[in-house]
Amino acid sequence: MILEALAGSFLAGVLTAVGAVPVLFGKSISPKLQDSLLGFSAGVMLSASFFSLLFPALELSKSFLPEIYAVIMVSIAFLVGGFIFLILDKKVPDDYFLRVITDKNTDSLKRVWLFVLAVSLHNFPEGISSALGFMTGKTEEGITLSLGIGIQNIPEGFAVALALYMFGYSKVKSFRISLFTGLIEPLGGIFAITLFYPFRELLFLGFAFTSEAMFFVVIKEIIPQIQKKGFEVSASTGLLIGFVFMMILDTVIS
Repeated sequence: MILEALAGSFLAGVLTAVGAVPVLFGKSISPKLQDSLLGFSAGVMLSASFFSLLFPALELSKSFLPEIYAVIMVSIAFLVGGFIFLILDKKVPDDYFLRVITDKNTDSLKRVWLFVLAVSLHNFPEGISSALGFMTGKTEEGITLSLGIGIQNIPEGFAVALALYMFGYSKVKSFRISLFTGLIEPLGGIFAITLFYPFRELLFLGFAFTSEAMFFVVIKEIIPQIQKKGFEVSASTGLLIGFVFMMILDTVIS
């Protein structure tokens, strides 16, 4: 179980580098496609937040708590996750997602590194989520969650690598830094194993907490950004497709 959890979080993180591969070949994509891909990522994260994390949290908690107490405990963990991320959000720029690679007037390298830091920051709870999926003892659910998170990491990997490349970093260095942001996720996996493996009765709290973490990133950061450049229809279509894709993935593999 521990090895599967580590492998799941590693897989999700490494797929970030897949998104960075086009930068090695000097490729770029249109702002419209960028928004569509980020919309798809948002849909995957929302679907995973509900079907792979929040609902399982309720089911796990009800297996040893009366239903009303189970709902209350899951709700508290969910809200605590939101409160913590509201605090963390104060430490990073409000518009970190994608503005840095589309705003031609941006000339501050500090902004780029805030962007990289912010992506790294939200990859940590995704790594926790990837590991938690395996710690229920159901390998299929773990694969679904880590694969879904990994797929939505691909556009992020591209965004990070392209941002750095546009600010003068070499293609190889931009790729390596993007890979590094993804490898934050295995650290999240190690954290989840250390915290919850000895106390698997509390696993549902971890599910609820990380569900809110993913929910928060989508609502606070991704959705506002994909509504700014005039491609709302493409972005919304991508979101719907991503949501359904993850829902089907969760159903078929599980």
